[in-house]
Amino acid sequence: MQFFVKHLYLLAPILAILVLFGVYRLIKANDRPIPHYEPKQVEDTWSAEEYMRHLNLKPFNQREVHRLLLKRTRQKEGVYLESLLPVMDTAGLEIIRCYHKVMGDDYVPVITSGNDYPYHKKNSKHYKNAAMDFRIVDMPMDKRRQVVEMAQDKLGPRFKVLWEKGEMEHLHVELIE
Repeated sequence: MQFFVKHLYLLAPILAILVLFGVYRLIKANDRPIPHYEPKQVEDTWSAEEYMRHLNLKPFNQREVHRLLLKRTRQKEGVYLESLLPVMDTAGLEIIRCYHKVMGDDYVPVITSGNDYPYHKKNSKHYKNAAMDFRIVDMPMDKRRQVVEMAQDKLGPRFKVLWEKGEMEHLHVELIE
């Protein structure tokens, strides 16, 4: 008993070391890589009749509008659109309407960037889920101009529509806050 009382001051550091070792083991047990997220590729598209029937059945909510944006476009591999602001989904549908008016209803626009490309400017709206890029490189020059002008007119002053030319030419749409 006297030995126990004499060495009682050693009990606290030993318990602290055991707790730290336990925490270390717990952290190591949960040390696994973050899973890679691959968005599902949506292949099916809606016909005009199916689209109108869907509109008449029920009002759209945020998820339905986002789903419609994904169905009416193709996405470049690796594009992340799941966290887009709801207003960007609506703007995307307006852009699709512009593409269809200029290129015809069979044309399927391609979204080339959402919040996924690590080489945007430091304070880009892409990182705030308030911008998208559409491919226009595969269109004739006069049709590109028509799409850009029509998109600017349709979206109005709440959005900035830019025709970014150069090596990675695309149509950039961003929300002005």
